Amino acid sequence: MAQKIKPISIAIQALNIKKMFPGTKVMNHRDQLLTWTHTITPSPLGDHYDIKLVYQITDRPKIYVINPKPLVLATDEKKLPHCYDQKLQYLCLYYPDGKEWNKSMLLATTVIPWAYEWLYHYEIWLGTGQWTGGGVHPIKNKPKVSGK
Repeated sequence: MAQKIKPISIAIQALNIKKMFPGTKVMNHRDQLLTWTHTITPSPLGDHYDIKLVYQITDRPKIYVINPKPLVLATDEKKLPHCYDQKLQYLCLYYPDGKEWNKSMLLATTVIPWAYEWLYHYEIWLGTGQWTGGGVHPIKNKPKVSGK
């Protein structure tokens, strides 16, 4: 029998974010919704990015890059890699199947560091055109299988 996951409350999530990122403002909306914005730099020589975390207790956490908008694309690329929504710049940071992240995990030690990592790999992608951040990629120009 699978063990039941005990969710961490929005209040505890907010407290841990404040501890990890002193001086930032975390909005707790009636212990149902958490929002947090912060400027991050993924590496010592990296650019600055404003990110926004939105976590509704009934959904999974989402991180958006809100500045710069739009993010620059690598040469000859038409869209951002590992991004659920190109326009909103909603980052794909983990598989949504519950194995990498679930409600019993702290946002401050999971999805927030994963956003730093995504942006680190994004900057490599800008220079090389190759995504080094792992994950599942759709196959480009996948040949169609004949029904014969």
